[in-house]
Amino acid sequence: MSFFRRLFGQKAGPSRGRSMPTLEQQVGELERKAEGAPLGTRGTLMNRAGDVYMRAGDHSKALDYFRQAIDLLLEDEQPEPARGVAKKILRVHPDNVRIHCTLTWLDLANIHPGTAKKSLRDYFRAAEKRGLAQEAGQQILGMAKVTTHKAFLEEAAEVLRKLDFNEKADLVEAWAADGGAELAKKSPEKLAKHCLEAAIASERAERE
Repeated sequence: MSFFRRLFGQKAGPSRGRSMPTLEQQVGELERKAEGAPLGTRGTLMNRAGDVYMRAGDHSKALDYFRQAIDLLLEDEQPEPARGVAKKILRVHPDNVRIHCTLTWLDLANIHPGTAKKSLRDYFRAAEKRGLAQEAGQQILGMAKVTTHKAFLEEAAEVLRKLDFNEKADLVEAWAADGGAELAKKSPEKLAKHCLEAAIASERAERE
């Protein structure tokens, strides 16, 4: 028996009597905390649950919880945290067309036109790769209606031409020359709300 065991009656070092909680226990505790909590808090807790599965390498379950987090954060009108979760998903699932769409709407809602331009380009590439060009064209036209940012409109027009939506591309180019569509000339608050609602619709469409 070692000197420390004789002196203290047990082996020096951390206790072996306590076991680490399993993944299910960790997530279960987060879900219990989420019960009855405000929407934003529930979104944060579901995001943490996604992190638990992500660290464990279970990307499928992580995606389920991250998407729940986005839904709850959007419902609570917290576009910036929802945007952060969407970007986290795309680091693991870079070809997720629906999340690319949602992220572009959230960039517009948060008035990040420069970032929205890149998100739009990534959305187009993912949609083209998955054969979802028709749906993407409709979404991109809707996005172009709500911004006066010329660079974004020019990017949208270019993407629409690549998708063979030439008439829509002409329309977007006209908006770019005219300082935006009529909808884009409304108050920033109304435009942000419109983009947030579109992001919510984009997320729900995946489940229908």
